[in-house]
Amino acid sequence: MQISSIYDSNPERWKARIAGLLDFLREYGDQRITLRGFRLLARLTPEQLAAPGVSLLVATVRGQNGRQLAGVSFVSGYGKEACLIAVHPLYRGRHTGTALLSAQLQRLGRLECQVACDNPASLKMCFNSGLAAVDLISGPTGKSTLLLRSQPDRSAAILPQEGELLCQNPS
Repeated sequence: MQISSIYDSNPERWKARIAGLLDFLREYGDQRITLRGFRLLARLTPEQLAAPGVSLLVATVRGQNGRQLAGVSFVSGYGKEACLIAVHPLYRGRHTGTALLSAQLQRLGRLECQVACDNPASLKMCFNSGLAAVDLISGPTGKSTLLLRSQPDRSAAILPQEGELLCQNPS
């Protein structure tokens, strides 16, 4: 599986590419993609992709007819405006969504998502990517929804520096 960023300065190719990704989301998003996020992606321009906190990634696999789309991930506003992920059913359960979300987090540095509590597969994907639940809110459809955020890297704060004594008061 290969994860890559999508961008194209040619307006016709861009429109065709976005249309294909929207079709993919419509077909494989299992009716869990928010209308707001879908509309943001539909109106996305190559210039907006250069803005901080905006990223469009795809996961592809090698097939008989070349590379085939396995998953799509779109983030806007570091996830506050939109955080969409859809994976083709053939590639679910293979950590494709986790790989996409982890790549988004690595690319953007921070991320937040809202996931309905009745969506255990997406919750597992978020937890596996290192996101943590920080709040329980009412989602856009009124469902109980977890607000998940990336956590600052705390491990760096507790690691000793080179040459530092591991124990200040040896017994």
